[in-house]
Amino acid sequence: MKLSSRSYPHPVVGNRDDVPGAAFQAALEMSSDKQAIYIDATVKCSSKTINTLLKKKDASLVLHVECSNTLFRRVFEFADGEYRAQIPADYLNDSVEVNVFAKANRNLSGYKVDAAHPDYGDVTFDVEKGNILAIGEGQVFYIDSNFDSLSPIGSIMEIHEAHQDGDLPMRVDYNGAKIQIQLSKKDFADYKFLKTMDGVSVALTTAIVLPVLLEAIHITQDDHDNDDVRWVRALRLRIESMGLKLEAEPLELAQQILELPVKRTFGSARMLADGGY
Repeated sequence: MKLSSRSYPHPVVGNRDDVPGAAFQAALEMSSDKQAIYIDATVKCSSKTINTLLKKKDASLVLHVECSNTLFRRVFEFADGEYRAQIPADYLNDSVEVNVFAKANRNLSGYKVDAAHPDYGDVTFDVEKGNILAIGEGQVFYIDSNFDSLSPIGSIMEIHEAHQDGDLPMRVDYNGAKIQIQLSKKDFADYKFLKTMDGVSVALTTAIVLPVLLEAIHITQDDHDNDDVRWVRALRLRIESMGLKLEAEPLELAQQILELPVKRTFGSARMLADGGY
C-alpha cells in the first residue's frame, strides 16, 4: 500500500510538489518482545491547514500497518504527534509495511491548503470524510516473530486461495521453494478475516500449520539429500537454532517449533470463554 507519489484529486501535504511550502514527516521505529511488536511513530507537520484541522478534530493521524505474509492489516488513529501501536507478536512476520497519514474526519467543503503549489491558484476542493490530507514516506520493516500461524516457519510456508469453486479439502504442495497451502475460497476468506482477531490466530496455527509442519518434518527426516530445497534448509536451521534434534519424534518436534500450539489454543479459548478478549 504505497501512498506517496500518487495523483490525488486535491493537494496533499507531503505528496510530491502538491504543497512545497509545508512538510509532513513521520519517524518510525519498530521494537519487539516475546508478546508483541511495537511501532513508534513521531509525526511532525508544518502545514498550518493540517494542524488546525487536527486541533479541531476535523482530521486525525493514522498509522497503517500491513503484512502480506500473514495477511494482517490494521489502522490505528491518533491525534497527538507521538503514538505507539502494540500488535501481538504472532500477527506479523517477514516484511511489514507501515504508512502514516492524516485523513479528514468529516466532509470539507471549499477545502484549500495553505502554501500549496501556485498552479492550484484560488481553486478550492470538496474533500470527503476519510480522504487523505497529508502523507509521510512509508517504511518497510523486516521481522521474525517468535511464533505465528506462518511464523517462525513463515519463511517456508504460504497460504493461497484455490482457483476452483466449492468446498474443497486443504491441499499442500511440498515440491517448491516454499510449502504451498491451498484453501477453498470460503476457507481462505474466513482465514483472512479470523487471522486478525485476538485469541483466534493460535487456533489457526493448530488447525492449519501443525499438520503441514508435521508432514514437512517427516519428509525432511526421510530424505537426507534434499538440502537443495529452500524450505528444507530453512527448517533444518530453525530446528538447530532452537537446540532441538531433527531425529526427535515428529509430532513433539512440530509442537516445540510452534511453541506448544495446543496449550496456547486452550489458553486462548479459556480467555474467550471468560470474556478476556
